[in-house]
Amino acid sequence: MAKKDYYEILGVSKTAKADEIKKTFRKLAMKWHPDKNPNNKAAETKFKEIAEAYSVVGDAEKRLQYDQFQASPFSKGPGNQNPFRAGDPFASSGFPGGPGATSFQDLFGDMFGDIFGASRQDPFSRPQGGPQPQARGPQQRGPDLRYTLNVNLEEVSTGIKKVISFLRKRSGRDESARLEVSVPPGVRQGQKLKLQNEGDSLRGEAPGDLFVVINVTDHMLFERSDNDLLLTLPISFVEAAGGATKDLPTLTGTVSLKVPRGSHSGQVFRLKDKGFPNVGGGAPGDMLVKIVVDIPKDLDENQIKVLRELNIVDSSYPLINEFKEKVNKVRRNK
Repeated sequence: MAKKDYYEILGVSKTAKADEIKKTFRKLAMKWHPDKNPNNKAAETKFKEIAEAYSVVGDAEKRLQYDQFQASPFSKGPGNQNPFRAGDPFASSGFPGGPGATSFQDLFGDMFGDIFGASRQDPFSRPQGGPQPQARGPQQRGPDLRYTLNVNLEEVSTGIKKVISFLRKRSGRDESARLEVSVPPGVRQGQKLKLQNEGDSLRGEAPGDLFVVINVTDHMLFERSDNDLLLTLPISFVEAAGGATKDLPTLTGTVSLKVPRGSHSGQVFRLKDKGFPNVGGGAPGDMLVKIVVDIPKDLDENQIKVLRELNIVDSSYPLINEFKEKVNKVRRNK
């Protein structure tokens, strides 16, 4: 019997890194999972095939052994059988023709919420006609739930505890629930917080999990880039020319920024460690302040006359001077 090429099944190269293999597997599993393709035997077979492949090449130790087997197949096992193909990898899982709740959760982790909560609307609104239970084998666990939690940038900066209220099923009956959710400092848009056993229980089985999805609302002043905090600061052309000290808001207080003489639009100043905490530990981000020189619109004729009388030569303007030099170089090269 021809050997199965697990790399070919997943559509990755033999040199693919672990992250690439995992990402590819998740995409394929989402496409072919039986819950997404009910009563489709071909999809069920395809899912089992890619899950078998990932269970080997997605594990560093098994992958090393598999690569050695591929290179020297005649030294592995009686009858040249693939030692990694020990029958149906889901045979003991309890899933009718596919993976059971435990093995599937081990493979997918927090993606569980995307697959089994896809038919729900936040927060926990169910389709008309009652709840739609998701297939999980012999219903060893109930369905997972999703809840979208809105937080602002100030709350992201410091972390916060919020109480959420929602409706869930317990033993098939509606139950009102209130839970306290701890949002860690530095959490990002779209991240999920997993609360174990806080989901539905339709027929008395163990409850599923609750996935709280973070939605960071827009801020009037600030934006976020990775762990850096971004602020656009308008200043007058007088402040840009002569320099100024500006008191700026941050997410946790106030800080002073010295704008040097001769600053220009687009110039960026970095305030170290004034950004967001790093969830994984390490140094926090910085605050990046971008200068925009504001030009007054409604000057009267006398004010404009005063400005003209200053008679500031072009060479005093760094950007104008740089532009003129580039134009001269272009003309010389013609």
